[in-house]
Amino acid sequence: MFEVKSLAEKYDFPDLFTVRFTKEKVYIGDTAYPIGQLSVDMLNISKESMHQLKNLSDTFAKAIDQKFFSPKEEKTKDMVIEVQDTWNELIAFAQEFPVIKDLQIPQERLQQILVTTYDEFHEKCHDAIQECAIYCDMFAELAFGWIRMVNDIATFLSYASAFVNLFLERLKYHNPEAYASAYYDFMTNRQVQLEIEKTIPHGLPLISQTHEVGLEFVTMTEKDTSQSFCIAERFVFSNLFSFLQVDLSRGLMIGHAPKKCKNCGKYFLLENGYHVSYCTNIAPNETERTCRQIGAHKKSAAQTKTPAQAEYQKLYNRLKTRKNRKKISVEEWNQTVAWAQEMKDKAERGEISEWELKEMFEKV
Repeated sequence: MFEVKSLAEKYDFPDLFTVRFTKEKVYIGDTAYPIGQLSVDMLNISKESMHQLKNLSDTFAKAIDQKFFSPKEEKTKDMVIEVQDTWNELIAFAQEFPVIKDLQIPQERLQQILVTTYDEFHEKCHDAIQECAIYCDMFAELAFGWIRMVNDIATFLSYASAFVNLFLERLKYHNPEAYASAYYDFMTNRQVQLEIEKTIPHGLPLISQTHEVGLEFVTMTEKDTSQSFCIAERFVFSNLFSFLQVDLSRGLMIGHAPKKCKNCGKYFLLENGYHVSYCTNIAPNETERTCRQIGAHKKSAAQTKTPAQAEYQKLYNRLKTRKNRKKISVEEWNQTVAWAQEMKDKAERGEISEWELKEMFEKV
């Protein structure tokens, strides 16, 4: 993948990472998502996983504060190993979370960074006080970035779940204009804002609509279309909350919004022009059927088409126009329509995503 970017940039961290936005996609590393998808994925984090992540963060914060950064605590190799172990547990568990799993984090280096650097300083320095003061200052900001990451996730979940459940779910229409109206109502509802602030853990900063980011424009190619160049916005974020809020907001701008599935209760990304109430995940107590397939049995044939059916119909109409204008032969028409129908069926069975189906059809 071709891209113009800083040659000095090699690694990501929770408090300093790079994201690229194109018209409808967001890239983290080499992984592409529809804009708004990562906000949805974060909303689907279970309470149990969030509770465990918070416990690991608190354990690490306590070890750092009471041992590593305490002037009263003797800095020994065993103590450093103990603190490193608590950090490793946090890193390993957080690595499975949305966004974090795609960042180019030097995980192996971080898992030994405290111990390795302690050994290096221990060999060079005879003054233990001087040694540990330099050592502690070096890692204070890095350690705080991981603790801040957990707090950012908790804050975003409080903010986004209130917005989605109280304002988006009641909408009759699903388009950028309707989302803009809902967002205005949400941000100007003082009672709701006060309730959200109550859910934010004590000591954390309140939600802000202002974000300090680095921004530059770069030329890159879409991952699956190496001959198609585009200009992307390259953002450098200093915290996870800012990225999640930008991803959610930019999604709303183009008609992408989180929607709660009426069957399983999980969130999915609803794209502009569609009005469906079911996700494409395997339904509870099912082995093959998706929530959308189950939901389809509850609808009449006259109701809104599924996204896969709508994409198929758009492609069918394009192909029919080409055939009528003799731009394609009857044989090409038959072959392409048969292929499109097969792809539509795969999407409805959940074998490919609706996003993948849309991309395939747009190339025809």
